[in-house]
Amino acid sequence: MTRPANVSPCSLASVLIAGVVGLSVAATAVREAREEHREHDRAAAPTEEAGEGEVQADVLRGLWMRYDRRGEGDPLRFWYFHGDGKGLYRYGKVGLAHTHSFDYAVDGDLLDLRFRKSGERHHSRVRLERDGAGDQWLVILDDPREAGARYRFVPSDLGEALTDAPAPGLAGAGELGDRIWIDYRNYATGGAGFAMYQLAAPAIDGRGVGWFHRGDFDDWSTESLTYRVDGERLELFFDLREEPAVTPFALVADEDGARTLVLDADPRDYWARHVYNDGGRSFGTQAFGAVEAVRAFEASLQAD
Repeated sequence: MTRPANVSPCSLASVLIAGVVGLSVAATAVREAREEHREHDRAAAPTEEAGEGEVQADVLRGLWMRYDRRGEGDPLRFWYFHGDGKGLYRYGKVGLAHTHSFDYAVDGDLLDLRFRKSGERHHSRVRLERDGAGDQWLVILDDPREAGARYRFVPSDLGEALTDAPAPGLAGAGELGDRIWIDYRNYATGGAGFAMYQLAAPAIDGRGVGWFHRGDFDDWSTESLTYRVDGERLELFFDLREEPAVTPFALVADEDGARTLVLDADPRDYWARHVYNDGGRSFGTQAFGAVEAVRAFEASLQAD
């Protein structure tokens, strides 16, 4: 399978940001009105009245990008501070990246970071700058991931999407796209993890974009893909690796209506048969719209 002609690198870059929304760490996210959130983002951005080096509570809230270009294969690094002490650091390339979640606290110009998976802790001073063009920049003086890097503030709706109301429940039984398909497991050795296909709604010709996620709730990889349904075959193309794959598939519903996706030769499980559960709508849902929602799903599985 080759990449669909109607999916450009630019569109893939734009849905990458949606993929970030799909997997965030808003552990205590509270629903806010959309306009209220936009006002908060504007207020949270550094201002000229705050002198260089003066960092107030929540002033880091938002998305800080290391690189401007977001075409497929371009380097990707950013810090995302949700504003409630939870955040994300993502690194890699557009189309294939890894994400670490962290907890943080700001006290004046001091930033305290704790990466959840590893438990690493870092204490650093931060500096906020404004250039001649009016752009706002974040410098972490002892940057634990890239010494000397500067990150530009990019207005975004990430937090807004995290506070959206849940989307409606299951769609028609024959639909594969606009869904999240997840295999979540508790490990006998401790901890848990998931493999997840997140598929956007397909275009009229049956082609669509998506992502494959693998990891746990604090540390996971994300790989962009395109897909096409051809009868009982699912064609996949993993963008950055330029890797085509084809597998027979089936959608199976039990007597209670719960659905599973069966891939006979899953290219992300060494072409073994792999079963994924229907986790809900791909975007705008609390079922798996955020990693915190994955935590809620974890609790429901443990309760069963």
